Amino acid sequence: MIKQGNFGHIVVFMLIWAVPRIAHTQEIRVIDNKGTKVLVRNTTVSTGTSAPVAPVQNDIWLDTSDADHQRVKVWSGSSWRELTFTGIPGSIFFAGPDGVPTQDNDALFWDGTNGRLGVGTSSPTQSLDVNGYARIRSMDEAGNTDRLLKTDPNGVLHTSKVNFGGRWTNTNTTTNLNVTTTVVPIFGSNDYVDDGTNLYEVSGNTLIVKEAGRYDIRVNITLEAFDDSILNANEFDTNVNVRLALNGTPIGSFGATGHISFDNFNNFSSVHLSDILELDANDVITIISYREANSGTVRMYNSGTSSFVINKLR
Repeated sequence: MIKQGNFGHIVVFMLIWAVPRIAHTQEIRVIDNKGTKVLVRNTTVSTGTSAPVAPVQNDIWLDTSDADHQRVKVWSGSSWRELTFTGIPGSIFFAGPDGVPTQDNDALFWDGTNGRLGVGTSSPTQSLDVNGYARIRSMDEAGNTDRLLKTDPNGVLHTSKVNFGGRWTNTNTTTNLNVTTTVVPIFGSNDYVDDGTNLYEVSGNTLIVKEAGRYDIRVNITLEAFDDSILNANEFDTNVNVRLALNGTPIGSFGATGHISFDNFNNFSSVHLSDILELDANDVITIISYREANSGTVRMYNSGTSSFVINKLR
């Protein structure tokens, strides 16, 4: 039994003993309802945009000041320490075989400085750098305006101008093509030119190809011969040949009309030419006509009846 006088001294002693511990630690000794002394922790958990006032060691704070990055922090006794994983800058954490977060920079890496993601490499050189094979399990069907892709020697993807082409038809019907080395004025109007003038550009009677590659070229010319023998008694039947020229130099095979007769209205003919050429950037293409036989006036027929078509193969 505790005497009344002694009880007051005991209470004062307990307060003196307990107060310093409450101020410096969250562990305190208390007497439970059975009279047993036990050690307890009075950790507090707070949520908010501002740090709790007067925290004690091991207090927990859910910091919601950044809605996109809410963080759990613990008071160390002198500062709030964020509960997070640390690793090499750029590491992407994922669950390992044992379920514990781990990192493997050779498998997955984020270059925050340059905004690049590496898969199979820790040194990405493009926005997405995959060192290995890529597989896409499903895709939508291509649309009319979709672009093809190609890779450069370093494996970097680019949109490709493969299958980009253009078609032009004649508006000139006065130039006499039955004169050797005449440049055929076939680039009158165009039906279509893919990519504007970025790939093909017409300059006078020439076509400039802006990008190196392999091109399919087709020429179809409809001709009409004019019998002006009344003015030229030496005029006889004739025929016209054509040939492609690259940067002014004729190349490839000839296209020939065959026999053109000035008698009995047998004065219509056509000439066709096709070739596949490996071109350099800014190569210039022209069509050259040649007189094969006798003189006489041979012109392209009505406007739009002769055509030049080019298509990029690779």
